[in-house]
Amino acid sequence: MTTTKLLLAGDIGGTKTTLALYRAESRPASPVREQTFQNRQASGLAQLITTFLGQEKELPAVGCFGVAGPVRDGRVKMTNLDWRIDELEIARTCGLERAILINDLVATAVGAVLLPRDELFPINQGKPWDEGTISVLAPGTGLGEAFVLQQDSRSIPVASEGGHASFAPRNKDQLELLAFLLQKEQHVSVEKVCSGLGIPNIYAFLTTRIQPPEGLQQKVAVAADPTPILVQTALKALEDGDLHHICVKTLHLFVDILAAETANLTLKVMATGGVFLGGGLPPRILPFFEPERFMTVFARGAYQKMLAEIPVHILLNPKTALIGAAASGMNR
Repeated sequence: MTTTKLLLAGDIGGTKTTLALYRAESRPASPVREQTFQNRQASGLAQLITTFLGQEKELPAVGCFGVAGPVRDGRVKMTNLDWRIDELEIARTCGLERAILINDLVATAVGAVLLPRDELFPINQGKPWDEGTISVLAPGTGLGEAFVLQQDSRSIPVASEGGHASFAPRNKDQLELLAFLLQKEQHVSVEKVCSGLGIPNIYAFLTTRIQPPEGLQQKVAVAADPTPILVQTALKALEDGDLHHICVKTLHLFVDILAAETANLTLKVMATGGVFLGGGLPPRILPFFEPERFMTVFARGAYQKMLAEIPVHILLNPKTALIGAAASGMNR
């Protein structure tokens, strides 16, 4: 039996999916039940929803899902996963009265403005403008981007595929990184150097300059996903004070590129209301977000002074997109 008292929300990423049930009258930060699935173990979203709801006596009437890909006419082909999702098909297959698909960065943007301050890591406190636009970047498996227009006390989230725009190098080293990647890529998007997919690309480039420690190259070569190995190695090397380690330099270059791309999006949408960095990577590599270094890259050019006054925060709550999907479902 379906009921309007329950809402199903989902955060559908390139690697994993989190589903949760919420009481429609409660705050979306407090789910009734929640479960995370690895996408490679499923044929599609419908299978995961069916499994998740299989034990429930009371079923939700509405499901709202933040999905990593552009949503058009209630359908989406995911960017970094071979799934095609259709609202009508999901509703019919899973016994919902209605299914709603939104871009995952729209969900993150909606969730970001709901988070309390203790779930934010400040890079720059800044001075937000009243009703200024808010921008959101989320480096995870890929690089998501979105922004939120604030007008007449209303928040209007807007999807973007800015992560697939061209990578814009800002110095000689980054120009050489671009040239390195153009040897095997027809188009080097910013996602190729600023995401979980991009970290191995930066590392591979740096191996042409720096000899990796014994055993690391072999681990990276055989790993299905080398990014966790590179991240953990970098964190350990940084803790040990080994600032010249290839993995430390990999993540420093990654964060520099992220700071520059954050400034690019901020300028394009005039995000004077603040910037949020979400996704799976930033909270995992907090020691690499040195505020002075980040802001030196971020606040530059003709609008250096304006950029220096914009608040920049990292979203520490890994469920921000899930919260945003739930909030979006409750408001429709």
